[in-house]
Amino acid sequence: MSSKNGKMARILILTVLRDINIIGQSLERTKFSKGAMMRNLIHKTSAKIFLSLVVVFLLFCLGEGVQSSSLDGEESQELDVKKARLYKDIFPLISESDLYCTFFVLKSKKDLDLKIASAERTEERLFLREGDNFYLKRGQEDGLENGQLFLILEVGEKFKNYGYITFMRGRAKITDVGANRATVKLHKACAPVMVGFYLVPFEEKGGLLGKDLGFDILAREGEGAKGKIIYSQDEHNLIGSGDWALVNIGEEDGIQFGQQLVVYERSKKKGALVKMFGNLIVINVQRKTSTVKVLSCSSPLKIGDLVQTHFK
Repeated sequence: MSSKNGKMARILILTVLRDINIIGQSLERTKFSKGAMMRNLIHKTSAKIFLSLVVVFLLFCLGEGVQSSSLDGEESQELDVKKARLYKDIFPLISESDLYCTFFVLKSKKDLDLKIASAERTEERLFLREGDNFYLKRGQEDGLENGQLFLILEVGEKFKNYGYITFMRGRAKITDVGANRATVKLHKACAPVMVGFYLVPFEEKGGLLGKDLGFDILAREGEGAKGKIIYSQDEHNLIGSGDWALVNIGEEDGIQFGQQLVVYERSKKKGALVKMFGNLIVINVQRKTSTVKVLSCSSPLKIGDLVQTHFK
């Protein structure tokens, strides 16, 4: 029985008790003959017995309602505890910054044909700020339209044989477009933006909720893709939790967005166990490389550390 029914039962009990009291007082005030008094006594006793049974029944129902409500509450609390235990380690593994403010390897620059040609207030300052306008020498004849969103890229130096280290610097939106020109507003900047940076169409990506699988696992070199860290965020010598890095395994090795990789090192002693000391998550995948974020580690990582797909 619900709490609402329990409340109704309590109201009925109070009503019955009130009616019993009224009947008793009425009968006591009335004078009867002996025969009438006997009949009324019988009626009065029967009525009291009947009404007493009603009260007992209602009390029983009320008790059941309270017990049921109590059990329902306990079940609900138990379910909440189970849910809390189930999701206690679930949190955002990949954030918006991981998606749009990191770096990746660009194989070739030949497909980059949209560039910031000029900007307002360049005589005052070198870097653009959020809300500033800049201009393109492309327009409607090149397929541009008002409202289009773009990702801003800074292309760095060529990195070995992999390609060009390319940095995501922000997002922008076309606000006015002509036949051969366009005005674009810097919508969001996650690093300095300058004239000469490139634009590519913005593709919305979703973040990722999950669990850090960690590196406290059986020490062995399991099956799966194996590689190493080849580049670190801002070229730091030491890489810690939350930092970005590049590894030399990618789509060709079966690596996918959101996959976790474990960092390990082989012991110099023959036959010794492998040491696991870090866990990474893939946030951008290219053909031969992947951008990763360090989820956890027991000691700083460095360029050259070995990685492989997680086998927990």
